[in-house]
Amino acid sequence: MSYSSLHLRLWAKRPSVGCWHAIPLSILTALFLSACGGGTSTTSVADPTDPSNITPDPITPPVVNPNTSTTVSPGVYAALWNGKEITSIVMRTSNAASDTAQLYALQFNSPDPDIYAGTAKGIGTNTATIGNLTYFQNVSGTLRSGTAALSVPSAGLLKTVVSYAATPTEGARDLTWYANPDNALKLDTPATASQLAGRWTGRWTYAFGFVENFSLTFTADPSATEPNKLSTTSSTFFQQDCQMTLGEAKPALGGVNLFTVSFKVPSATQCFLKNQTLTGVAYVTSSPVAGKTQRLQWLAVAPDGRGVSFRADR
Repeated sequence: MSYSSLHLRLWAKRPSVGCWHAIPLSILTALFLSACGGGTSTTSVADPTDPSNITPDPITPPVVNPNTSTTVSPGVYAALWNGKEITSIVMRTSNAASDTAQLYALQFNSPDPDIYAGTAKGIGTNTATIGNLTYFQNVSGTLRSGTAALSVPSAGLLKTVVSYAATPTEGARDLTWYANPDNALKLDTPATASQLAGRWTGRWTYAFGFVENFSLTFTADPSATEPNKLSTTSSTFFQQDCQMTLGEAKPALGGVNLFTVSFKVPSATQCFLKNQTLTGVAYVTSSPVAGKTQRLQWLAVAPDGRGVSFRADR
């Protein structure tokens, strides 16, 4: 049996460069000096569980503007293919390896997306490579492995090329898309607990099906070292007896407007993700839905690449 190679090219319209602001060093110096005066001080303790009292994490290292960057940089990138959405998220996961990041991508062939995930090496350069890319297909639940490359052919344009070898049941696949930064997301604003806090109700997708009106609740759960950490809970089951436990969300590294997320599925279950710990990413952007102002995009994958996604507007 022979297999044909599928090659698709996806293009996204270049948006105008958004406004990015820098704080002059002289202002920061003045603020620092004014805080060092003498005199008697008093201290009041605010409720650490109130999201309005939680301050952003410091921006370290500086956020790179993906609209003007000519290197592969963290951010959220969007493309359209025949009117259907592909969203790519590049997120750093380690302070020790600044050239490494995680790629997550959602390909919406229907309201329920396929999920891509893999570790990118070469962040901060013109080309990053992914040797462990996984592709989890909606409906069929098929999991494939392959490779990918991220590059920046011009400022503000992220090119993604994924490749899969033929299998006994599917042909080889090469897929290319060009994406622009999602300027509805204020990437240079550090993520805070108040963005996620509360209840979100939307569509939960798990490849073999979906749950409409699925709810996630985020509750401030700060610590001395992680003041913006939140617990994540849901009382709703999926795939009969799959359930979220030990859910968590906290700001991603680098002072960007992204969250790292995780949860565990118990072992005493018939769930296809039983006894798995899933990790992923979430972010809050403006909602395109009439009467709504916020949109949450959330996804998490198991170590083998199988995963779930959630989208909600409020």
